[in-house]
Amino acid sequence: MHTASPPIAFAASSPMTVRQSGRRVFNDDNVAMTISKRQAVHWLFDLAVAIKAVNGLLEIIGGYILIFKPGWIGPVVATWAKSVLDDHPALPLADSVARWGDGLTLDTEHFASSYLIAHGAAKLFIAWGLLREKLWAFPTALVVFGLLIVYQLYRFAHTHSVTLAVLIVMDLAVCYLIWREWGSRREPLRVAVGGGR
Repeated sequence: MHTASPPIAFAASSPMTVRQSGRRVFNDDNVAMTISKRQAVHWLFDLAVAIKAVNGLLEIIGGYILIFKPGWIGPVVATWAKSVLDDHPALPLADSVARWGDGLTLDTEHFASSYLIAHGAAKLFIAWGLLREKLWAFPTALVVFGLLIVYQLYRFAHTHSVTLAVLIVMDLAVCYLIWREWGSRREPLRVAVGGGR
């Protein structure tokens, strides 16, 4: 007659590691904190990828709005900024936005619509792959977002935009989370390959 194996018990001072179904279970307090930190990183990763997916969807919607209703953004933005300037004439940001709105051409809007749709679709596709835990999505995301960061750094060197600086920091944080999550996905594969030798 087969009896169930008793649960494994460890002494509090024992730094033993037990492998259970491809993952490690630790009883050391410091390592237990590492596991909870890994879980926190995973949750942050899921949140960051979900935000990227929503952002990609909004970019696609914005791109299609520019296609189907061209020529309205510049005048609306310029009118809004000028009304803000009427109330706060010393506000430099409103002045910059008003000049940007006045200078926005249809060609710029066509380029922006194409860029937004392509960029949004890429973000949505990569986010889908990451959330479905497809291994190809991790290096793809790092390359795509890395190239975007390089472009943003180039633009920042010319514009010194605070908004762009914030976006760069946020994209770097997302890339870090992707890198960490990719590492945790590859670790069981390395253990399986190493154990099979």
